[in-house]
Amino acid sequence: MPAKPIELSDQELEVVQEVQLFLGLASVEQTIEFLLRQRLQEKLLQLAGREIQTNPRHSL
Repeated sequence: MPAKPIELSDQELEVVQEVQLFLGLASVEQTIEFLLRQRLQEKLLQLAGREIQTNPRHSL
């Protein structure tokens, strides 16, 4: 993944660190990458669902 700095508030960093501990990840960076991938996957599934609803020929 391309490196792009992400600025977090103290509160946001605290939450990310809690998630890091919960998931057992090695770093804050890994945790942020995990969370971003999860969110991207959710959005892609939503878009795919909309595509199937609006274009019925793709449905199974």
